[in-house]
Amino acid sequence: MRNIFISLFLFFTSFSAFANFDFNQNCRDAYEKMMVFDFVSAKNILDKEKAIHPNNRVADYIGSYIMFWNAALNEDADDMDKYEDEIEDVIDLIDDDEEESPFKDYLLSDIYLRGAYLKAMQTSYMSAAYKFNKAYNLVQKNNKEYPDFIPNKKMIGLMNVGIGTVPKKYNWVLKLFNFEGNVQEGIDELEKLLNISSNNKEYHYLLSESLLLYSFTVQNFKVSKSSIQKLLQIFEWPIIQKELPSNQFMIFAKAEFLKHIKHTDEAINCIKGERKIPGAMRLYYLDYLLGHCLITKLDYSASLYFEKYLREYNGVSYWRAAKQKLAWTYLLQGNTSLYKSTIKTVLDSGNDNRDADRQATKEAERGIIPNVDLLKARLLFDGGYYERAINILQAVNTSTFSIRNQLEYTYRFGRIYDEMGETSLAIANYKKCIEQGENEEYYFAANAALKLGFIYERQAKYSEAKQLFEQCLDMDYDEYQDGISQKAKAALERVENKI
Repeated sequence: MRNIFISLFLFFTSFSAFANFDFNQNCRDAYEKMMVFDFVSAKNILDKEKAIHPNNRVADYIGSYIMFWNAALNEDADDMDKYEDEIEDVIDLIDDDEEESPFKDYLLSDIYLRGAYLKAMQTSYMSAAYKFNKAYNLVQKNNKEYPDFIPNKKMIGLMNVGIGTVPKKYNWVLKLFNFEGNVQEGIDELEKLLNISSNNKEYHYLLSESLLLYSFTVQNFKVSKSSIQKLLQIFEWPIIQKELPSNQFMIFAKAEFLKHIKHTDEAINCIKGERKIPGAMRLYYLDYLLGHCLITKLDYSASLYFEKYLREYNGVSYWRAAKQKLAWTYLLQGNTSLYKSTIKTVLDSGNDNRDADRQATKEAERGIIPNVDLLKARLLFDGGYYERAINILQAVNTSTFSIRNQLEYTYRFGRIYDEMGETSLAIANYKKCIEQGENEEYYFAANAALKLGFIYERQAKYSEAKQLFEQCLDMDYDEYQDGISQKAKAALERVENKI
């Protein structure tokens, strides 16, 4: 009889321990509903789970994740403050739980990382670094104690990429907290997670995140034909094809990638093929992205989507960029007065925390009307319409060009020839652009150095590539600096390992 009671005691105490950090079917279902932004359905499932297992901390964690999305997607200050207040209770519930589980530190690290992101959005960089440090230490500890715990791969991969690509101006943060990260290791971990989450039902809930994170890192930090081809094949996986049309996260990942590799028409079709879930929260950035893709083929219906984004989205990110591009649609159609009146309103709202918004701010403050031919060539290049762009550039009269316009003219030829495979012409124009513009405030010379470095890297001229990536990082300019320097830093790490 005594043995029976002991067995029953051990059974119930083990069940209690398991239930406190139980990523069960209810939690997985709620998580997947959350990741398609169907928050009402997710909350209903969580209510059911909490009624059955009131102490399941995984349900508390998912509830906090929904709060995070409300704050992050809307960029609402009140939502951010509410999240900051309520998340402390969730942290206490998880942290005070005495049960041992690999999920405990994983959930806490994810919460702290999300907190760091929100603080960075609010430009509270020291607070962001402090929260990131907490997340980093928890991840390192958890990975040491539970090296085979699959969800750790999300955090390890994300942190390696993030730390490995921190812009030069924030290197002091890395030194202060002794952060170490390797981009390639991060990509490898995210690729493993993507494969596991697409084939294992237990981890399927991580598929949307792993796809977005892997896609983003490949397109920005692993520039090669083989990696691009691999990612194209991944987007064709049956499980992703099945879920993508009604998953805004996946649509965002695929459309951004297609835009990046200049498959513009496919990106447009991807966004337009969305099957909206009734009641789901809207990822308004998709409207901005669709407008951006349309304007790169000089389709002026783009204005409808920029107007929609500006009208319906109450946040600040890409607000100024959307205003700028709306103004461009008027300028390209010959309506200079409407361009002027629109570009003046760029500074009325939004902020310049994003590279695209900073560029829009500069144009509004400068008050100089862009050269229409250069603007057309730039947009057509961005869309992958190279022959149309070349034809426009070749017909341009450059005799009255400012230094900025002359630099952009040379830079555009370099970029177009590079993408067309005319490598010798690309190299000549990149070198000319770097020579003429390395001491100017514009981004053209820095990006020319980055792209020329990529060419030499592909040619296995690693010393020359290293020199150009270092030169890129040493330049001082104020347009697209974060994105360019992140890529240069990741590239420098790659080539240094090959010399």
